[in-house]
Amino acid sequence: MKILYSILFTFYMVLRPLVPVVEYAVNYDYIVKVLCINKTRPEVHCNGKCYLSKELAKANDSESSPFQKIKNSGQKILDTYILPETTTVNTTERRQFFSFNFTYETAYSFLFLTHIFKPPVF
Repeated sequence: MKILYSILFTFYMVLRPLVPVVEYAVNYDYIVKVLCINKTRPEVHCNGKCYLSKELAKANDSESSPFQKIKNSGQKILDTYILPETTTVNTTERRQFFSFNFTYETAYSFLFLTHIFKPPVF
């Protein structure tokens, strides 16, 4: 049951920004005829896009508002003090975590001049 709730909550969070677009598509005729701001100017060809942009901006503001409410509400985050005794790690022996046993081998050589002076192939 918890998995079902988590899946539904995930879908809700993912699809929530699409709600104004779906509402615009469903109520297109009503928005164009009644709610459009630019219905007196047909040369703009707005067709309710002004209402859609206003609704998307409102949805965007409502998404970011919880963070702004915390900043503007005057609440302060409590400062924590960690005692130094709790942060020290006492070790009695020294352990080696990584052992790099690489050997550098210089058996490779390359002569750059052999490729420069070859005649062209026709």
